[in-house]
Amino acid sequence: MKIAHYVLSSTFAGIEQHVQELADIQGRDNEIVVICNQSISHHYTNIEVKVVENISRRSIFGILSLILVLRNIRPDIVHSHGSKTTSIINSVRRFIKLRHVASVHGIKSKTKVYNKAHRVIAGSQKIQDSLKTDSSLVENWWHPSLPENINNTAEYVLAIGRLEPVKGFDLLIESWVNVNKKLLIVGDGPEHSKLNSLIDKHGLGDFITITPSVSKEGLIEYYQKASLLIVSSRREGGPRVALEALYLHIPVISTNVGHMSQILPQELLAEPDNLESLKSLIDNWIDRSMSQESIFEYVAQEYSIDKASKKVLSVYEDLLSKS
Repeated sequence: MKIAHYVLSSTFAGIEQHVQELADIQGRDNEIVVICNQSISHHYTNIEVKVVENISRRSIFGILSLILVLRNIRPDIVHSHGSKTTSIINSVRRFIKLRHVASVHGIKSKTKVYNKAHRVIAGSQKIQDSLKTDSSLVENWWHPSLPENINNTAEYVLAIGRLEPVKGFDLLIESWVNVNKKLLIVGDGPEHSKLNSLIDKHGLGDFITITPSVSKEGLIEYYQKASLLIVSSRREGGPRVALEALYLHIPVISTNVGHMSQILPQELLAEPDNLESLKSLIDNWIDRSMSQESIFEYVAQEYSIDKASKKVLSVYEDLLSKS
């Protein structure tokens, strides 16, 4: 099967990494092409890449250029990732015949763009519930290169993510007042100065540190020292870091976002964008030992890329069988 993944972004983040890992495993038995813009193309090693401009949804020149690329590739499946690429492929299909699968990686206020795709893949149950078209549920996975076990020294509580409002790190910092434990936040982004100011405002400089993002290999070193991972997000498609922590046998507490309600019991979840709920969750569990062994095993088995890729392949095969 020849599969073309279409992703447009100026930065290599969650969706782009998702595409990289999915393309890698699909490439074992299929012919894969990744269509992306120049700035992220170097991340897709050992995969055929077609570089295109990061066009707007209504760029006639950009759409015509993409048509030429797709006519040259002649894929069996075009798999778009996100609303922008899905909208562009919808436009392309006015001119050439394509079998189109679209992945929805986060909850969107406007989902009409996905209604025209032949098949839709939702990244979580919450995403699936937000759509107004039929979809297949294929949830995210823990990183396939993670070690099977780590020696954990439990030196601090860990939080990981882009320093953006959606990640709720401001709420996490506000919730840390009167918590006598070290918190390490790993991430980069536009909220960096604001979050450091919030740490200073509450006199938490001795307890909370923000450190820049690192490679996956570097992140393992942070996981090795984490006693607990906290997800404070207001919205999430995943979150993937929770899957990684649980796979590595690090306990997790979280806001009720993405697939977390399918993994953690209700008592380990806080209401999203609710300071009092998050503070109560932290106060209740920060000094208590948690036995999450059954959750660790469940995540290792149910959230692997091998299982997810088989589900994606079944979506492709169903579309091809009915075309």
